[in-house]
Amino acid sequence: MHSNTPDYLLNIIITRNGLGSKVLSIARSAGLTGGTVLMGKGRTKSSILKFLELAENTREIVLIVSNTKNSRLLLESVSKKFHFRKPHQGIAFSLSILDVYGTQSIKKEAIEPRKGANPMKEYHSIFVIVDRGGAETVVDAATKAGAKGATIINARGSGIHETKKIFSIEIEPEKEIVLILVEEEISRQVCDGIKEATELDQPGRGILFVQNVVDTYGVL
Repeated sequence: MHSNTPDYLLNIIITRNGLGSKVLSIARSAGLTGGTVLMGKGRTKSSILKFLELAENTREIVLIVSNTKNSRLLLESVSKKFHFRKPHQGIAFSLSILDVYGTQSIKKEAIEPRKGANPMKEYHSIFVIVDRGGAETVVDAATKAGAKGATIINARGSGIHETKKIFSIEIEPEKEIVLILVEEEISRQVCDGIKEATELDQPGRGILFVQNVVDTYGVL
């Protein structure tokens, strides 16, 4: 997907509740010894799921830093093990990292040309940090603008003590984090919808940032 893939990637695996430890076990098999599991809530705009009261489910979000070689192995293994090609099973993707400190499980490697799991599409990940109680407004605005779903991360979730900061932004206990994965062509309209609904231009209302996704595995 990208010819100049970075040395380090943040792998984000969102899966059903109770599978986080199994993801970490797969990571260890791929040569990765560290990871953090956060609790979250999955949201979808499926009218059928809403009718069945299944539109909101507890999710586990696993964060693992790796080099490019191990990232590919990890995401492919997790996707196959947990059937991410089927709807509503989970999704895994990786984001570029400029540098990493504090782990000895990563060794730099030569940059290789890379074939992405979804070579025909480019995706953006949208992170929104708002006061507790504001996540639902973010999700509603995002889905109205075309996003197919979102994950709400509770800042008090399991493992948050291991990651006091996310992308150098301190997450206070009363905050919520919303993670949205969208196709690149609708990224701007989704961001605009969120900003308008939450008044992010006003001081103290929250923050939104967008990153390029390197690889994606799973059905959106």
